[in-house]
Amino acid sequence: MSDSRPETGEMRSRRLVHLAVLASTAGLAAFGHAGPASAGEFTIRACGSDAPNYSSDAFDDFATRGMMWKRACDPEGPGLRGLVTANVVRGGRVARGALSYFTLSAPPGTSFSQLVWSGHAQRRDCRYALQVWADGPGAATVPIKNVRANSRCPRPAVAQAAGWTGRDTHPIPGTTRIVQRAVCVGAPGTPYCSARGRNFIRTFKAEATVVDPLLPEARVLQDNPFTLGEWVSGDQIVNYDAADNVGVKVARAVVNGIPREDHPRGCYSAQRTPCPNGPGAIRVDTRRVDDGSQTLSVEAVDAGDNLGASAAVTVRVDNTAPGAVPVAVEGGEEWRNQNDFDLVWDNPDEGDRAPIVAAHYRLCHANGSRCGDGSQPGVGIERLADLRVPDPGEWQVQSWRQDAAGNQEPANASVPVTLRYDPEPPQLAFEPPPAADPTLVSVLVTDRVSGLASGQIELSREGSDVWQGLPTRQEGSRLLARIDDAALPPGTYLLRATARDQADNQNSSDRWVDGRPVAIDIPLRVPTAISAGVIGSRIERTAVEHRGKRGRVRREVPTFEPSARIAFGSQVTIGGRLENRDGQPLPDAEVQVLSRSATSPEQVVGVLRTDAQGNYTYVTEASSTRTLRFVYHGTPLTLPTASEVALFVPAASTIRARPRRVRNGQVVHFVGRLQSLPPPAAGKLIELQVVLSGEWQTFRTWLTDAQGGWRVPYRFRRTCGLTRYRFRARLPAEAGYPFETGLTRPLGVSVRGRPCR
Repeated sequence: MSDSRPETGEMRSRRLVHLAVLASTAGLAAFGHAGPASAGEFTIRACGSDAPNYSSDAFDDFATRGMMWKRACDPEGPGLRGLVTANVVRGGRVARGALSYFTLSAPPGTSFSQLVWSGHAQRRDCRYALQVWADGPGAATVPIKNVRANSRCPRPAVAQAAGWTGRDTHPIPGTTRIVQRAVCVGAPGTPYCSARGRNFIRTFKAEATVVDPLLPEARVLQDNPFTLGEWVSGDQIVNYDAADNVGVKVARAVVNGIPREDHPRGCYSAQRTPCPNGPGAIRVDTRRVDDGSQTLSVEAVDAGDNLGASAAVTVRVDNTAPGAVPVAVEGGEEWRNQNDFDLVWDNPDEGDRAPIVAAHYRLCHANGSRCGDGSQPGVGIERLADLRVPDPGEWQVQSWRQDAAGNQEPANASVPVTLRYDPEPPQLAFEPPPAADPTLVSVLVTDRVSGLASGQIELSREGSDVWQGLPTRQEGSRLLARIDDAALPPGTYLLRATARDQADNQNSSDRWVDGRPVAIDIPLRVPTAISAGVIGSRIERTAVEHRGKRGRVRREVPTFEPSARIAFGSQVTIGGRLENRDGQPLPDAEVQVLSRSATSPEQVVGVLRTDAQGNYTYVTEASSTRTLRFVYHGTPLTLPTASEVALFVPAASTIRARPRRVRNGQVVHFVGRLQSLPPPAAGKLIELQVVLSGEWQTFRTWLTDAQGGWRVPYRFRRTCGLTRYRFRARLPAEAGYPFETGLTRPLGVSVRGRPCR
């Protein structure tokens, strides 16, 4: 049993004033406020409803002289169990008005809606009233248990009991106080009650539902980089302050309107104000929110699940390390002879993201043997300036960026770029030409770092002081060129070479590898000659003597002509011979046949080989006017040579007349098709001719169609009697049409007119 004094009305008033002062000093005027909302509810659980704690702290107690209260909610224990209000059992009396009670007051600004209660009342003196009820300003008093004094009194020496251990639900809307009381009422003429027996009422379980219409208030404390709007990443702390009339159950960080981490505040439902008020901290994992500028607020949820939110502040989150960007070496990755490199890149517009504030790099030797790291700061940095490599050679560097939120990721490094440094010029000298290839010029170039990049071999006739470059190629560490001794006049020539390495270091030489000056005599190879001509024949009359008599005979004589006129579609044979300057044949030598015409560039059309006597033949068709060139390209020991044959091919076409016999005034259609295809794009010009006065005269011109066909109508108007005409088509030579002027076969047309007068 406790003698603790209950909280008086004055004490409660002081506590409410203190809460208001705390809210004011915490700056609640700056808190965000939600609008009106439907009231929330929560339940205060006391005594047996708070197993296993069995707390009754939510109830205030009071007792006068002769009366007592007892907090013994744990069912295990001696004596009466529960929340007990009773008289003190002793000899004597209890004065009228003596009482003991427990009261449960609704938190400020709230009211009760229902009570779930179980308990027990018992008395031996009918003059005691044992009561549980709910009341409040403006609310009707709701009896929960009412054992009235002087009503239904028990028989003498018999206890009167009422109540049960089961729970019963009682609606108590609008009430603000729940009272359990034992009071001595007395009886008419008896202003006291007996103290010899136990008279009590006790509560086993109590669950009071509280209706709370007030919303909690919260404020974000802007006291760290995150809440001050600086760019941050990872876990961040949101410090806040929150208050409510029933305390704040949960504080929740809300980012861009989406609830994130909760901060439970340790509520206890057996207390009249179940949850605490005051500051707190929420750890926010910014990796769970979008990157960029966000709104941050704190939602406070009170014991009745009412929700209030703070005013929003702007926070900036970036958890993504800057991505890789293409990095380039300013001036390119080529070798250079100055040890000074700059890396450059463009920072893409990433919108609402943390700005770039530094760049890091790793420099490694190309073989991976040595590496070193470095960095350069700078807001919006787009250049790593004045990088130097430790030694000549190839080095690789890759860079990655860091943003203002501290994000950097070496795995997002750029694709490595190469820094190449070589300060040393190449060394070079002429090598003696091989005996089997006298026109080959070889220059050995030595460069230990960057290697040979390019070079030029030059030739000058001795005494001329005029140098001409030879077509020079690079093969490994050598410069190679060929001297076209077929195109140069004989004489003594000098050689010199210039070489550049990959770093543009340059050096020259005009010496053999043994240090002697370079001089050569041209030509270097043996001269050759080739002949070519159309093989034909002609009939000659030759004087002969037979049995003492002289006479003339006809015989066929072969011809060998450098040009010939050949009918379209005919076969033509060309022959020739290849020999050296002493007239000795060059057997089994390759001869290329090249063809060119007015419409076709020169191209290879055949490859021949000479026979054992150095002779060759080539058979082709007269397909157009063209020039055939027979080329011997020479060998490393013999000079090249060439010869040409011209083939002139007349254009060809068919011709017909429909009909072949007509009367004067009728039409004859002359029809034909080119055989020498293809025609020019605009069509081939055709001239129709007729024999008049013993001569061919043109009377009509026409153009063929795209396929080479042509059709010319002609109406006879001035013919008398029966006349037979001879017609033909002439195909004149034209620019862009690779044929000579050609004629069709003549054909006859008979025309009958009126008798001639």
